[in-house]
Amino acid sequence: MERTAPGNLRSEGVHFGRILRIGALAALLSASANAVVLAIASSLLGAVVIPPDEAVALGQVVAASVAGSLGAVVTFAVIDRFTRHPARIFRGVAAAGLLLSFAPIALVGAAGSSAVTLALMHVVAAATNVELLTRLGRKG
Repeated sequence: MERTAPGNLRSEGVHFGRILRIGALAALLSASANAVVLAIASSLLGAVVIPPDEAVALGQVVAASVAGSLGAVVTFAVIDRFTRHPARIFRGVAAAGLLLSFAPIALVGAAGSSAVTLALMHVVAAATNVELLTRLGRKG
């Protein structure tokens, strides 16, 4: 009986160096997209506010988007290392993570258009990270 090392389990052909480059692109695009969401929401609906009456700043949005992308890259790399179908599994983990990311919005007491805008930014970042990592992270 032959043993297979965890690194040899990959069947989707994901390359680690490429994951890092795609992760950097995902960070840039998710931060940019969320900056646009914040700008549009702020101009149409007023300031996005997190209680106690603290307006969300562009720097916070960019930092959170980059941190989320970093987390996505690490998660994808770990899943890639130990599973046969990293893209499929990562999509499921990312969906669960997205749902869990809505909890802090409610816990801080964000309401109305601010809560909707924050949730939308989470969806935008998740969609950007997942699509870029799973589609472009594969060996071509």
